[in-house]
Amino acid sequence: MLKIFSDLKRADDQLFDDVVKACKAEDDGTWFVTKTYGELKQAAEFISHHSWEIDMAKLQPRFTAYEWTMLNSLLQTNKPAKLEAREHQCKIAAQRTERFVKHWLDTNDLRKQIADMQSQVQRRELKSDMQEGWDKLQKIFN
Repeated sequence: MLKIFSDLKRADDQLFDDVVKACKAEDDGTWFVTKTYGELKQAAEFISHHSWEIDMAKLQPRFTAYEWTMLNSLLQTNKPAKLEAREHQCKIAAQRTERFVKHWLDTNDLRKQIADMQSQVQRRELKSDMQEGWDKLQKIFN
């Protein structure tokens, strides 16, 4: 697990869940990772050694969409150049995830303040333009 996620989970489970939900919602989760390349490679090796015992459908919910794609890619290739490219892609995704999480945590208090202010503001109902025009016309004759 990426260090930022393990630290966050250890500190506050609810905040960890909120961050994961925000990351998965952002850009359809096509870049979001929680595991390192080494962990994905170990998982791929384990799956390839025990493929007859493992139900892949049960494993899929444990990984993000990007991790699952990368895991399947690691299972299908064994060329050093391609493995190196996969590692580079995982590092880029991990960096992007860490930047997003740091930004999200930095702005979390601000988002909470904005939500509190919005809940305090009374919003008046907007009348339709026709209703408003009719009311003005009635005031002229009354």
